[in-house]
Amino acid sequence: MKLIKTLIVSLGMTAALPLLAQMQPAPPPVGEAQLIELTATVEDVDAAERLLTVKGPQGRVVIVRVGPDVPNLDKVSPGDEVDVVYYRAALQQAEKLDASAERGGTVTEEAAAAGTVAGMPAGVAARTVRETVEVLDVDQFKKAIAFRGMNGRYQEVSVDAPHLKHWLDDLAKGDKVSVVYTEAVAVKVEPK
Repeated sequence: MKLIKTLIVSLGMTAALPLLAQMQPAPPPVGEAQLIELTATVEDVDAAERLLTVKGPQGRVVIVRVGPDVPNLDKVSPGDEVDVVYYRAALQQAEKLDASAERGGTVTEEAAAAGTVAGMPAGVAARTVRETVEVLDVDQFKKAIAFRGMNGRYQEVSVDAPHLKHWLDDLAKGDKVSVVYTEAVAVKVEPK
């Protein structure tokens, strides 16, 4: 129970999220998260790290951590088309830095939870990451900030929590920022 509660707090999930709402018992959620559903092309599969890199219909590449009990990861290969349901990475904290700040980061916390939804195994696994990044884009419509993560890959984080929304106005392309966020987490991956 404590592990599930820690995961939900670290993910900043809302009560409306269907997977966690059906996992019993459900602790009270904190914060905001955006559930994304899309059909995408697989770019890369890292089975050891349970990372899936997909390219969406608009050409954006997203890396999601696949939950521990999500089936089908072993059936997915680069070039496959898949239906993916995932929680967008979510901003937890931010601090604007001097332009001379060096990029870098660390994983600060890891958690996982598993359960069943409609009799099928389901799960979430999350890592909280602290990084110093350079902002690539601020998208007011999607309520998201984009940057290159410590692995050099494009990363987009949701800025949907009310206490963080000011960052959508306070940040601009090229700003150096210290961010703490939870990674994107896939809860469903189905080959087409």
